[in-house]
Amino acid sequence: MRLTIFSRLVIGYLVIFVLAMTVSIYAISHLRQFEKVTRSIINVDNRLIEYKKNLSDILLSMMLYEKKYIFIKDAGLYSQFDLASNDFDRQLTELTAIAEDDKAHAMINRIRHHKQRYQSLFNDEVKHLGSGQRYAEENYKKEKEYAVNEMMESLKQLEAYSQGNTYSKVRELSKVYTRANKVALIIGSVSLIFGIIISILITVNITRPLSIIKKKIADIARGDFGNDLKLSSPPEIEVLAQSFNLMCSKLKEIDKMKSDFISLMSHELRTPLTTIKEGTNLFTESLEELGATEKQKRLMTIINEECNRLIKLVNSLLDLSKMEAGMMVYNFNKSELLPLINKITGEMEPLAETRNIRIETDISGELPLIKMDTERILQVLRNLVGNAVKFTPNEGYVCISACSMDKGVKISVSDSGRGISEQKVIAIFDKYYQDTLATSSKIKGTGLGLAIVKQVVNSHGGKVWVESTSEQGSVFSFVLPV
Repeated sequence: MRLTIFSRLVIGYLVIFVLAMTVSIYAISHLRQFEKVTRSIINVDNRLIEYKKNLSDILLSMMLYEKKYIFIKDAGLYSQFDLASNDFDRQLTELTAIAEDDKAHAMINRIRHHKQRYQSLFNDEVKHLGSGQRYAEENYKKEKEYAVNEMMESLKQLEAYSQGNTYSKVRELSKVYTRANKVALIIGSVSLIFGIIISILITVNITRPLSIIKKKIADIARGDFGNDLKLSSPPEIEVLAQSFNLMCSKLKEIDKMKSDFISLMSHELRTPLTTIKEGTNLFTESLEELGATEKQKRLMTIINEECNRLIKLVNSLLDLSKMEAGMMVYNFNKSELLPLINKITGEMEPLAETRNIRIETDISGELPLIKMDTERILQVLRNLVGNAVKFTPNEGYVCISACSMDKGVKISVSDSGRGISEQKVIAIFDKYYQDTLATSSKIKGTGLGLAIVKQVVNSHGGKVWVESTSEQGSVFSFVLPV
């Protein structure tokens, strides 16, 4: 089952949401643990210390009332002692209710035991004093002091125990915080990484096929229809690719129809053009005998030149049509490149001399033999050098250079012309394209020369390109494999 882009986005967001909820739940659970420990410190440990202080104060008040009563035997003092005793018992009961463990309960029970012992000793003394009987006053005093000291000691132990509990709980809070922080950081990092990975995967699944389509569009813009796109995921992209393939198929059919039409028309035009040329040649040869005027002679010369130009155009169209259809027959042989360069230089020199254009050659070292069709490579050089001469101003120069390179030979044709703008460099090898310059409005061409150059070089397994900027001339280069 292939997921749509929307489904992938929903799944990605759900995964990120689940990870975020996991982090939130974990954080909430630790916050609750924080709250529990904090409440324990506030409601238990702090109150234990508070009760210890209150019990100590009440015990001191009981001792004061007890000693005063023994000395002056005032019934009001006994009543005050009794009230303090009841308050002590009440506070002790409340303390028992909030104690959390057995150790605290044991301390409280010890305080209760000694308090009852202290209360019992004081009540016995009150009875002896009321009856006027003699009793072992010193023994009672020691017993009461012992009971009071034990209560005070137990209260101190309870306070120390409470403080120790507080410190332990604070350390526990610190550990919980560290652990929660570590786990939250890990889960957060994992969530972030998962989010990034999911985002990248979704983005790649969308942008990768779109990049392929973009590249295919660029190929089509250059006239290369190539093979169909095979994109199966996501389904929306698959539908787009199918529509795109259908469009390419239609464009390919239209391009083939156009090429077939041009090839057919060129073939049909060549025969009558040849007849016209032969006829104009016969007329030109008999002009003197017929007593033609200079105007008639000039007219026949123009007709002859235009006829030659049309024949050249038709031949170029036929050659390009054969090359694009893969029907051009090449005769590959190991040959030298230098004689071809010298031949082209010789052909172009008369035209160049009429405009004071220098044609130079720059051959770096010995060139290896190249497997090539010499007639077709001559056609390439003739087109490149011819264009360079046409677009070079008077008293300029054209340079043909060649050098060996790794597994091939590089040939370059440079000129001192106006150059080609960066926008036009991309389309310069397209069919029927001509770069028009202000200074070359009278230059005539078919716009097929560079397209033929590209087809021939590609058929030889090489590549061709141009380096040029406005006002700085152009350098057309191609590489042929050895």
